[in-house]
Amino acid sequence: MSEQARIVEATSKYLTPNYAGRLPVAMTRGKWSRIWDADGNEYIDFFAGFGGAGVTGHCHPAVVSAIRRQAGILLCHGNLYTNEPQVELARRITEKGFGGKVFFCHSGAEAVEAAMKLVRLAAGQGRYKTISFDHCFHGRTMGALSLTSEKYQAGFEPMLPGSVKAPFGDLEAVAAAIDDQTAGIFVEPIQGEGGVNVPAAEFMQGLRKLCDQHNILLVCDEVWTAPARTGRWFAHQHYGITPDAMTLAKALGGGAPIAAMVASPKYQDVLGPGKHASTMGGNPLCAAAGVATMQVIESEGLVERAAEKGEKLMSALRRARIGCVKEVRGKGMMIGIELDKPGKDIVSACLARGLLINCTQDTVLRLAPPLTTPDSLLNKGLWILINVLKTA
Repeated sequence: MSEQARIVEATSKYLTPNYAGRLPVAMTRGKWSRIWDADGNEYIDFFAGFGGAGVTGHCHPAVVSAIRRQAGILLCHGNLYTNEPQVELARRITEKGFGGKVFFCHSGAEAVEAAMKLVRLAAGQGRYKTISFDHCFHGRTMGALSLTSEKYQAGFEPMLPGSVKAPFGDLEAVAAAIDDQTAGIFVEPIQGEGGVNVPAAEFMQGLRKLCDQHNILLVCDEVWTAPARTGRWFAHQHYGITPDAMTLAKALGGGAPIAAMVASPKYQDVLGPGKHASTMGGNPLCAAAGVATMQVIESEGLVERAAEKGEKLMSALRRARIGCVKEVRGKGMMIGIELDKPGKDIVSACLARGLLINCTQDTVLRLAPPLTTPDSLLNKGLWILINVLKTA
């Protein structure tokens, strides 16, 4: 039995079977945009672990150095104290965004939960309803699941009361859904799990206007889209709007588990003493990784690189005129390829050829390479993908 087969067998024995479609591959090490399995096979990573490996790529030296340094100083101290990496990361997030204050936690779903509590507190007594959108994804904890598309809710009903869905992109439907009990609107600036669906600027701007008119909060879920992934620090910046809160996770720690809920200046003190907490949130280790990630994005010009290289990738895919491809869409290095057939076999064929991609909504291939991927590997990965698609 190979080392990989041994690990895969042990996975089935000891881990819960909750991840549908888990591939029989055990990863052992990574560097930049490449990753190796337990049998020594090398892959070009065009998905970066659902974005969790970050925009900086696997084991970026600056992130690794920051983690090593902090690990030898202080790992955790609980949330009755503060620490310099936590404060520095919050400063960098707010200065690149819209000001305000930051609550740190561990995952995107936790950040969404914090935003849900912020929305209810800010809206006031009796206002509890939330509007989210068809095909959205905000997380799997019970509160975040209430916002999320119904396909993920089966078996866990009932959801939180007041969770309302509207068609993504339909302002009239959103306006009709608002009533005196509505507290907030949750929206992804680009839907990730839903199929890399990019809204029109007019839709996002219209949501901002509706929220202002009805005195409700607009929350942008940027767990997938930020920082830097779409060619802006935060994806809402593409639309010229400022949300009342946003959620961050995945890429924020460069591979370390950290997330954030950022509240705008108007609402920055709503989560007052005793209103919310996270014991390990903003711990020095993960915060130091986050600071290093933000530094790398800035020093290596990754925001600009995402915009430039993403457009080149999408243009090349469109020019290839592949029969099974219905549409190529996205912003920056967050790209969706909609097919006229299921994409599962294409993902498997790419894996066999040394390229990691993902399929969502059955027919949409997702690409999210590390922004540090060199041109040579971008071209090689693109060549593999196009040839697999043409064969299909």
